[in-house]
Amino acid sequence: MENNTTQLKKFTPETMKEIVYVTWPTLAPAGDKAAWVDWKGDMKSGLFSSKIHLMENLLQNATGAEGMDAARKESVLTPDGVKEKQPVFLSDGVHMAYLSNETGEFQVFIKNLNTNEKRQITTLRHGVLRYKLSDDETKLVFEATLWPEEIQENTAFEEMTPEKKAQWEEDLDWRPYEITNLTYKLDEWHGMRKGEFSHIGTAELSSKKQKLFTSDCMEKMEAIYPSWSHDGKKIAFYGYPYEGAKGFDVELFVCDENGKNLKQISRDNGIYGDHAPAFTVDDTGIVTMVFGDFEDASCVQLPMLFDLINNTHRYLIDEWDESICHGVHPLRAGSLEYGDHSPYFRLTKDGKYLYFQTGRHGRYSLCRVRIDAAKSETAEVSSVTDSVIKPSPVEMVLEGQTDIQEFSMNENGQIVTIQADWLHPAELWMNGEKLTDSNPWLSEYALADVEEHWVKSNDGKADLQYFLVKPVSFEKNKQYPAVLDIKGGPTTMYGLTFWHEFQALASLGMAVIFGNPRGSTGFGRAYCAGGVCWGNEAMDDLVQFVEDAISKGFIDEKRVGVTGGSYGGYMTNKLIGRTNVFAAAVTQRCLANTATSYGTGDMGFVSSRQIPKHFHMLDYLEDRARGNIISYIDHFKVPLLILHAYQDYRCGFEQAEQVFIPMKERNPEIPCRMVMFPNENHGMTRNGKLYHQVRHLQEMTNWFVKYLIEEPDWKTKADEKSEKDTDFMKTQEVKG
Repeated sequence: MENNTTQLKKFTPETMKEIVYVTWPTLAPAGDKAAWVDWKGDMKSGLFSSKIHLMENLLQNATGAEGMDAARKESVLTPDGVKEKQPVFLSDGVHMAYLSNETGEFQVFIKNLNTNEKRQITTLRHGVLRYKLSDDETKLVFEATLWPEEIQENTAFEEMTPEKKAQWEEDLDWRPYEITNLTYKLDEWHGMRKGEFSHIGTAELSSKKQKLFTSDCMEKMEAIYPSWSHDGKKIAFYGYPYEGAKGFDVELFVCDENGKNLKQISRDNGIYGDHAPAFTVDDTGIVTMVFGDFEDASCVQLPMLFDLINNTHRYLIDEWDESICHGVHPLRAGSLEYGDHSPYFRLTKDGKYLYFQTGRHGRYSLCRVRIDAAKSETAEVSSVTDSVIKPSPVEMVLEGQTDIQEFSMNENGQIVTIQADWLHPAELWMNGEKLTDSNPWLSEYALADVEEHWVKSNDGKADLQYFLVKPVSFEKNKQYPAVLDIKGGPTTMYGLTFWHEFQALASLGMAVIFGNPRGSTGFGRAYCAGGVCWGNEAMDDLVQFVEDAISKGFIDEKRVGVTGGSYGGYMTNKLIGRTNVFAAAVTQRCLANTATSYGTGDMGFVSSRQIPKHFHMLDYLEDRARGNIISYIDHFKVPLLILHAYQDYRCGFEQAEQVFIPMKERNPEIPCRMVMFPNENHGMTRNGKLYHQVRHLQEMTNWFVKYLIEEPDWKTKADEKSEKDTDFMKTQEVKG
C-alpha cells in the first residue's frame, strides 16, 4: 500500500480487542431472513460473548425501494449478559431453535421471532454441545458431556444451581484421575479427562421429554455429532469403539430413534468426525468425510457415501480430480476465526447434490458434486472403496477470490455465506452483496496490501506459491526488515484472508513472507505426498520464498526473522539450526524432540502408528531421536523467543523447555527468552483468553522490533562487551 497512510491509525496487538467474529450463518426457508452469531472478546475476563443477530426483509434492497414492503432490518436477539449460538430456522420461518446459557449451561430453546416467546427444551446437567432437529420438527437429537455416576444416579437432566455447580467443580478438582485407556488426554480437553465423555440422546419439542441413549454399549462408548434420518426413525453418529493405539479413531454408527439396534457402518475408512454425517434423501445412504489411507501417504479429505442397503461405500469425488479443488475443506491456516462453525458440507433437499467448502491455490470456494450418479458408469475399484460407480465431476458454485469460511442453504437453493478477504474480517454475504459490517472501526486503520508470487522449486519438481506483504507506509528505494511466517499443520493451506498478525507486523515497518511449501493441501495429492513436509524439500521451499522476496529489492537480507506455531514452530527451529538466513526467531508452541513427544503429547503415539512387536522400544526411540531439532541447538545463533502454553497437550510444554534449557546452557551469549501462558492449550492464539492472545502477539512483535529494527547489531555490541570484560579480567589478573 503505497498511498498516504499518515492520517490512519496503526494496527497493533491491542487492536485485537475490537475484532468481532462472525460465524454460523443460517437462512430462513423463504429466503427473507438470515441469522448469524457475533463473537466479541472482553479484555478484563478474557472471555468471549456470543450473540445471535437477525436480518429481515432480505428480498428487499438495503434501503427499501419503491414497490418494496420495507427496508432491511437488523436486530440482536440475545439479551445482555447471556450467550447464545447455533441458530436454526424452523420451517415456518417464524420460530428459531438455538443454544442459550440463560439458565446456566447451554440448553436448547425455541423462540417465536414475532412475539419473542421462548421455550426451554433441554435441561442437561452440563448443557448441550450440539443438536439436530428432525425433519418433522417434533424432536431433536443432542450431544452432551456427562460423568458415569450422573447416568447411574439419573441426574443427567437435573440442572445445577450456581452454588451446587461450584461445589461440584471443587469436588472434581480434588478427585483422583482413574486412567485405564491410552486416550486419556487431548489438547482440546485442556489435559486429562476426569471420567467424562460425550453421550447422545433425544428430546421431544412438545412434551420436552428427554431420553439418554445407554443401551447396546452406548453408555460406555463416546458418541458425537448425531444426525437424523429424514423419516425420523434412525440416528447416525460417530463413535469411538476402540481402545489402545486406535483409541482416537472414529467410526460411523446407526441406531434406532430410541437408541437401540446399534450398528457399526464403517471400518477403518479414515472417517474425520468434525461435523455430523448426512442421510441421503431416501435414507438408504449416509455421507461423511474421510481421509483415505493412500499408498503415496498424501493427505486429502474426500466425501464418502455409505450404502446402507448393499453395505458398500464409495468416494463421491474422484480422488485424482484436482481441476477445481483439492478435496473437501483443506484446513485453513492464518484465518481470523472464533466460535462454533456450521457444517462445511450439506446435501440438497432433492438429494441430487452435495455442496461443500473447498480450497485450492490459496483461495477457499464453494463447490458441489452430483451424488445420484448413474450406476452404468464404471471406474476402477479403489484400494479404499468397494464400488465401481464413477464419481461425477466437481462443479464450481461460488469461486472465492479469497476466503469463503461458511455457508448455509435453504430448500430453494438460496445461499448465504460467511466471507473474508485480505483487508476485511468475515462478514455475511448473499448474492454477491455484503449484508453486514461488523467491524466498521477497521476503516480508521492503515492496512498493508499483499502480492501473490509463484516460483519453481529448486529441484524443479514443484511450482510454489507464496505471498509478500509490504510494510504499511511503504516507500520505494528503501530497505525493510522482513519476517517469514510458517503455518502450522503441516497439511493446511495459507490463503488470502484477513490475518491480524501480519497486519501488526506490517504496521511496525516490517514485510511479511508467507506461503505454502510442499506438504500443504490445496495443490493436489502429489504436492503433499510421501511425508515431504518433514523432509528437506519443505525447508528448501521456505528458504526459496525468502530469497525470491529479497530479489524484489526492498528487503534487507541481513534483517530477516522467522516465526511459526506448531509445525511452524518445528520448522522455525529447524531453519535457524540448519541455515544462516535468519537474524531473529520466535518459535511458538513448537515440537522439538519427537522421542519425548511419544510419551507426553496427545499425538505422539498416534502419529507413529502402532509399534511392531518385534521392534525393540530402545531402537524405536533412537529412531525418533535421530535428527531431532535439539541436536542442532549448538547452531542456534540468533536471538530466540519461545512462546508456549502450559497446558499444551499437542506439543507439550516440555518441548519448549528442551529448547530453552540447552540454549541457556550451551549458548548463553545468545539472547533467549521463554514466555509461558498458564491455563491455555495448543490453540491459545485462536481460542484462548483474549488478554493472552494480545500478550502473545505483543511478545512476538516486540521481539522482532528489538532485533530486526532497534538492535540489529546486537551481536557486534555483545562481542565488544565480551572483549571489554576479557580485557578487564586480564587487567585484574596483572594487578593481582
